[in-house]
Amino acid sequence: MNLKLSRLKNNLDDISCEYADYFMKLVPYWDRYKIGIWSDYDKKTIKRHNEFLKTFNQPFPEILTIDPYFYSNMYGLADLPEEILSKINGKTIIDGGGANGDTALVFHKYFPLSQIDVFEPVKDNLDVINKILSVDNCGGKITPVNYGLGEKSETIKIDDKDAKLISVDEYYAKSEKEIGLIKLDTESCEADIIKGAVNILRKDKPVLAIAMYHTPIDFFELKTQLENLNLGYKFMIRRSQMILPQADLVLIAY
Repeated sequence: MNLKLSRLKNNLDDISCEYADYFMKLVPYWDRYKIGIWSDYDKKTIKRHNEFLKTFNQPFPEILTIDPYFYSNMYGLADLPEEILSKINGKTIIDGGGANGDTALVFHKYFPLSQIDVFEPVKDNLDVINKILSVDNCGGKITPVNYGLGEKSETIKIDDKDAKLISVDEYYAKSEKEIGLIKLDTESCEADIIKGAVNILRKDKPVLAIAMYHTPIDFFELKTQLENLNLGYKFMIRRSQMILPQADLVLIAY
């Protein structure tokens, strides 16, 4: 474990290393909830978030409630250099595991020139996205896609219902779109999705925001998986939400 932790922390900034160390400290408490152990950086973002809340209004309160931390922390992207963020705006964003469209709305706020393709295999979630777009079509910039992402095209079961998967490379094989950002929060399928997106990663080298907390393998190996592609990514670990201190950690590659 020490070797795995050391390899994960290699070339990460101090905030990312602190998250990694806190993750390890929290392992013995994994089944306890809201134990109140937050990193020093988390405490700083809480103050920033509280200031943000003074002016925040839910955009579609009659349809869904969006975690405002998504907005104040930009799904973990807030610490990226401005020149990196500015390069995303206008390029296509892949929202993998789009759920009810909450993160797509966040990305639309910060990257208003970007087309956002929201991949969501569960019809009930897709219905919520379509309901939002029936109220405000967001300038036609948000497109729901009734597929989940995976390593390859296949049909799987989600809650005993058929769900179709497709790889990033296959979906965009004939597209001229340039991908600027890929966000993945897909309940431990992230590593497989990366395998099915290698061509796009090599072609466009998009910024990546990947949930890394679902399994220990995700936490320790996703960074290594990307490093092995030799694309020159830099990495940081940040937080997408503040629900549990041992969860919602995001691996950012840029």
